[in-house]
Amino acid sequence: MPEKNAPAAGFVNTEKNNADVAQKLLKQDLINTPVETGIAGDALDKLAAVASKKAGSELPPGAYEKPDPEPTPKEIEAKAQADADAKAAAAAADPKAAEAQKKADEVAKAKSESENAARESADKLFKDSPGLPPGSSPKASEAFSSIKIKAAQEISARETELEKLRKEKSELEEKLKNPVPPELESELKEHRTWRAKLDVDFDPKFKTFDKTVTEAQEFIYSQLSKSPVITPAILAEIKQYGGPENVNLGKLFDAIKDPTMQRLVESKVADIEMAKFQKEQAVKLAKDNVQQYVAERQKQFESSKNSHTTATQQRLEPMVKSLDWFAEKPVDPKADEPARKAAEDHNAFVKQTKEQLDAALKDDSAEMRAILLVGMAQLFQLQRTHSDTKSRLETAEKSLKEVTEKWEKIKSSSTSRLRESAAPSGGTASVKPKDSFTTHATDALDAIAKQVMEARAAKAAQ
Repeated sequence: MPEKNAPAAGFVNTEKNNADVAQKLLKQDLINTPVETGIAGDALDKLAAVASKKAGSELPPGAYEKPDPEPTPKEIEAKAQADADAKAAAAAADPKAAEAQKKADEVAKAKSESENAARESADKLFKDSPGLPPGSSPKASEAFSSIKIKAAQEISARETELEKLRKEKSELEEKLKNPVPPELESELKEHRTWRAKLDVDFDPKFKTFDKTVTEAQEFIYSQLSKSPVITPAILAEIKQYGGPENVNLGKLFDAIKDPTMQRLVESKVADIEMAKFQKEQAVKLAKDNVQQYVAERQKQFESSKNSHTTATQQRLEPMVKSLDWFAEKPVDPKADEPARKAAEDHNAFVKQTKEQLDAALKDDSAEMRAILLVGMAQLFQLQRTHSDTKSRLETAEKSLKEVTEKWEKIKSSSTSRLRESAAPSGGTASVKPKDSFTTHATDALDAIAKQVMEARAAKAAQ
């Protein structure tokens, strides 16, 4: 049965409204008594029966009977006790069925606990959310509750998955802090130590002891060869055994019978043994403190590298300063645009060249050395080409100067003084016509020749 809830704000109070309507109908004498109308459910059943008879299909008896009343708490408890006793009796009769029932009960219990937990979680999640309006049907309330429980279960599953992902993320971040496994790191450390010990054996620093041993052995060979008893075959045999310190020299000394030579040889053998001992001790000490040895080697390498760079820089600076074009030019703001632009371009080129030289000075790789060598070869080629181009330019300038001088001479020699005279601008003097009847033939010819010469001179002067 739906619970009677207080009407929400904005909804009509149905009880009060029904009471008001009933009062109005009583006043109008329109309400039938309960005896006349009966219960609404019974009336509806009768109407449904009449309708079914008219349709030709009579409903079975009891179809419209009232449902059984809900059981009381005592009846429910008694039924539960009866079910429990029946299950106990069945378990006593069939153990396998009892075990299956027990598992089923455990599953049901777990499901019930899960549902209760989901219901509690839903109540917590949606405690502030709006609910159904008052007077809603039980099925609507049940459906709404199931939706909230389903949503709570989905949210719980998402939170569980999210927590799992967070844990995996934390584990991955922890692994990234130390990506190398401990066993691999230990193996790598052992390998590095073994390699460092090999480097100790081949370190040129310990070759000085070998040099001392070799010099002492050569001295012994030279002393023994002075005796006629010692032949080259004997010396070769001694060398085959690794040196005089590895053979018994007593019989040789008895055969040589030279105490002085014996003392010299014995002293040098002692020096050989001492040099070998010192080498063994130095190598053993370096291997026992291999980490310190590696650190010292690294320090020596860096010091050697820095000293090489410093020495190169000391040689480079005076060479660079000797270049007259390597200094920046002052930019005069009052100068014209081409002059200022040329100075700025020169300064930018000098700055870029300095940066490239600094990079090459600090880079001692094989690639940088190859670049410098190729650049030097290119410089030699440009110098040769520049010298040839400069020679051709000087020759062309000289030829141009000679041609210019000749042209100036020609221009100056072809100029006449008629430009400064009072001669007519056209170059031809106006000749007054003479009487051709009284002029001699020779005078007429002279006049014509003079006129032609003046015309040619005027034409050449133009």
